[in-house]
Amino acid sequence: MITLETERLILRDYKESDLPDYHRILSDEKNMYYLYDIVTHSLEDARKSLLDAIAVNAAAKARRFAVTLKGCGTLIGAAGYEIPWTTPLGKIADPMGWFIRAEYQNKGYITEAVKRILDFAFMQDNCVRVVTGCFKDNLPTQKVMAKTGFRKEADKPAAMFLDGKMRDRLEFAINRDEYKQKI
Repeated sequence: MITLETERLILRDYKESDLPDYHRILSDEKNMYYLYDIVTHSLEDARKSLLDAIAVNAAAKARRFAVTLKGCGTLIGAAGYEIPWTTPLGKIADPMGWFIRAEYQNKGYITEAVKRILDFAFMQDNCVRVVTGCFKDNLPTQKVMAKTGFRKEADKPAAMFLDGKMRDRLEFAINRDEYKQKI
């Protein structure tokens, strides 16, 4: 099990006991608007998603962290990355993603979590590159990317469906050497 700490957060592997809070987050369609493909519509859907997160962590195919408040342990969100392949130089993390309960947004929690996860990825998990992206109109996510050192690499017009129509998508990345220069 991996546990990471920040000033205000504990980032840890998921546990089956996270199910009620996990479902509460993922079933909030308004809050999960840009992540519509992972919204859960039932407790059983959430259970399958949670068990998948636990399994891919165990198999080291991903690093998916439950974002919890230090002290009380309240699950407020999630952040992490997939590991689709490894190069001779190290792992590629693609994509990195995150979400947080609405009432905890705009308080710096996700920025704090992403910074700590990037530190772990580059300094402990042998990642050489971390890639992420978002819909072009998802300004809060773009702000997190800017605050955590990602640089925009691509603007992909009409790249993904959202609300039944093709929408523009942006892609961002940071390499280990860039990260080391920033810390």
